Amino acid sequence: MKSPSFIVNTMDESKWCLIIYPAGCRFAEEYVAIYLKRLMHSKGPSDIEIEYEFNLSSESGCLIPMGGSNDIFRKGDASGFSKLLEKELFHLERASYLFQDTLTVMCKMWKSTEHLKQRGRCVARTRIGVERSSFVWAVERFSSFGSDEKNTYEIVSTKENEIAVSLNLFEAAEELICLEFTAAKEIPVFRFRLFILCAAGDAELVSEKEYNFMDSRVIKLYFPFHLAKKEMFARKEFYLPNDVLTLRCECAFTTESSASEIESTLYGCNTPSIEDEDLPENAKKLMLSNTLKENLKSWFRKPLFSDTEVKTQTNTFPAHKIILSARSPVFKAMFTKEMKETIDKCVHIDDFCDDTVQRMLFYMYTDELQDLEWDSACDLYAAADKYEILSLKEKCSSFLKASLCHSNACEALILADTHSDLGFKRMVQHFILRDGKRIMNSDAWKLFMETHVKLAADTMVLQFK
Repeated sequence: MKSPSFIVNTMDESKWCLIIYPAGCRFAEEYVAIYLKRLMHSKGPSDIEIEYEFNLSSESGCLIPMGGSNDIFRKGDASGFSKLLEKELFHLERASYLFQDTLTVMCKMWKSTEHLKQRGRCVARTRIGVERSSFVWAVERFSSFGSDEKNTYEIVSTKENEIAVSLNLFEAAEELICLEFTAAKEIPVFRFRLFILCAAGDAELVSEKEYNFMDSRVIKLYFPFHLAKKEMFARKEFYLPNDVLTLRCECAFTTESSASEIESTLYGCNTPSIEDEDLPENAKKLMLSNTLKENLKSWFRKPLFSDTEVKTQTNTFPAHKIILSARSPVFKAMFTKEMKETIDKCVHIDDFCDDTVQRMLFYMYTDELQDLEWDSACDLYAAADKYEILSLKEKCSSFLKASLCHSNACEALILADTHSDLGFKRMVQHFILRDGKRIMNSDAWKLFMETHVKLAADTMVLQFK
């Protein structure tokens, strides 16, 4: 899916768009992919070298860093990430990434070789058209149903009054029942749920899948083995009352975008007034937020009127009680009660290094994360949990989830369990079990089983639940 195209005046009036593959691309089908593309009919020189980064917006409005790079873009070139985010993780954490069923992506781009003379912001919105269909499909005289015949149901698009997908039920090898989907055209996302309606009227879920009709227009879905034709006849009073197989199907599929537009564009050094009635409401909020953020950032860098200090084992950071208290209930308790920190006007943090404390303070003032790597994110996650800075903990958690791999899965599981983060813990356990052979044969897992016996056992038990 492509965003509306936009022109970047600060980059030689070059023309761009974003491309996202929510169902994965052919290079990495298990991941959500995203690319920045320079359009073929773009103005400007043949080559433009830029730096760029992608962020996703969480439900709470926090930005989740997803990675960045620098590339030379020729006209028609695209660059980005084929493995932005695991699809399975994206679905597990759907509530975090989709606020009101909307995925919000921020792309920052700039020329690293030039002094930034002018800032600009472009806000675009695309609304994806979706059709939903639910129907009951009765296959009569099922006892005579054989491998040489098919039973067909056609899903017709209400919007276009044309067949979107045909469903063909037939008997495959080993008496397995197979449902074949044939799409009339490309469908990026096709979600399908299949139930068998039993004699008592109960619905038994057979399958719940998401398909991508892009490279192939034909996809097959085999019923589970316990629903082979022979097994169904053995329980025909349950599955085949009156020799009728009754299926309930629910599907949702994407159609063409129902709306795609540039909502607003802001350029120029002379920032428009916030009271400007022509400005969109979200732009006004953004300007207010940026102004406040820049003011607080200057207070962090030049701590005028600081009234407390945060001391590590090797360094001291001037700070403001009101900022720390507003961002952390733990700091607030320190400064409002007769505690040592109130009397000494100093907070001692001996269990985190200078880098972690500096990153935490920077976030508390600016709501921004400095460049993270795995180790720094783990330490910052622990600090955020200790001082109950929930938005920081969420951002670190999102970064760690996106950076999860076979070599750090055990460390992530220990971290999540130590801080009683059940959602993070379950996600890591799911990741480990999905590719258990590779992880559980590693030296890291062997050491993990020796040092965290119960956690390893709890994880392996989930395989059988």
